[in-house]
Amino acid sequence: MGSLSRVHLLIQQQRYDLAERELRGILVEDPDQAEPHSLLAICIMQDESRLKEATDEAELAVGLDPEEPFCHYTLGHVLLARNRINEARTAAQQAIALDPYDADYFGLLARIALSDRSWQAALDAATGGLRIDPENEICSNIRSISLERLGRSGEALQSARETLSRSPDNSMAHTSLGWAALRSGNYLQAQESFREALRLEPNNEMARDGMIDALNSRSFLFRLVNGFHTWLSRFAAKYQFAMIFGAWFIIQFLDNLGQNNPALKFITFPILILYNLFVLLTLIATPLFNTFLRFNHFGRHLLKRKEIWASNLIAVCLLTAVVSGVYVYAKGGNGLLYLGYWLLMLIPVSTTLHQVTAQRTIAFAVASLVIALIPVYGIWQCLAAQSWDAMPGYVSTFAWSIFGMQIASNFVSQMPVRR
Repeated sequence: MGSLSRVHLLIQQQRYDLAERELRGILVEDPDQAEPHSLLAICIMQDESRLKEATDEAELAVGLDPEEPFCHYTLGHVLLARNRINEARTAAQQAIALDPYDADYFGLLARIALSDRSWQAALDAATGGLRIDPENEICSNIRSISLERLGRSGEALQSARETLSRSPDNSMAHTSLGWAALRSGNYLQAQESFREALRLEPNNEMARDGMIDALNSRSFLFRLVNGFHTWLSRFAAKYQFAMIFGAWFIIQFLDNLGQNNPALKFITFPILILYNLFVLLTLIATPLFNTFLRFNHFGRHLLKRKEIWASNLIAVCLLTAVVSGVYVYAKGGNGLLYLGYWLLMLIPVSTTLHQVTAQRTIAFAVASLVIALIPVYGIWQCLAAQSWDAMPGYVSTFAWSIFGMQIASNFVSQMPVRR
């Protein structure tokens, strides 16, 4: 047991390689101990390339001692790292069923709910853990973040400040305060909190994302779009989809109303223009404002390579839209067609770069290329036929393809990413 005590100390110090060496020595002498296998899984999972191996160790531990809650707790952690949400939730619930008086088990369940964007479930689990241990850092931080995500900014601020007063050197405590401050409109305080969180833990992704939002929030347009996304995220995925489709059907109704009643066009036309501009902005806001962020001395270091590529391509499409539209108009042509084509192409470009795996990115990139060529193919066919009568059909196919691609992206985004 003395060796296991040393292993626990090494894990607390994040010296996982040394802890793994100790554990393998213990398991050589007695390979049927459940706890060393669980601890070994914790050490191995620190390397993302070894998550399958960590899963095998965690499952072996559960098999050796299915009545030990820590084994299920460890398995839940590993499954969460692999984004196997439902299985991770089952493991965490089993740990709680075996030992309902350990706040860390509730903290794991709260983390799983948070990663699944189930804000109320995350809040309930975190609150349950805090009933057991009012100073549990994981539950305290997740409670603050959940309150912020649910729109209860005042409570989130108070909760985050209380947690930070107990744990001033905890990166997630500063992150929680930063998000609460950001949603309350205090962008400067949010920047300070995120900066401190990143100083304490440079790999804190939630703090990095928050810092990017805080810097971009200096723009009114970004605050408008980001506020809409935040509001929408508080609903379940099926309700989000229903609201988006509902808005689209209303717009189609207004469009038909304006077409059939020319006297009402002065009302319907501005609404349609504003709606389409807002939809476009919601889809490209992040890469667009990240382009400007690259001119900030601190912000340029926050962006990852994929985000830089996204901002580059969005900037190129926008520049091409403006230049081609103005040039064609100056030559006496219909510059709006060129402007509209490149503005619409922003949607598949942004959708492609938003994908989280290489396979999905390649698939959507191919689809984007096919969509981009539809009007080109239409022009070629019309020139060959010496008639432009069929061109509206190609334009309609182009627009509907973009709409279909967006639906496909929303559907794919709900699918788990297995590792």
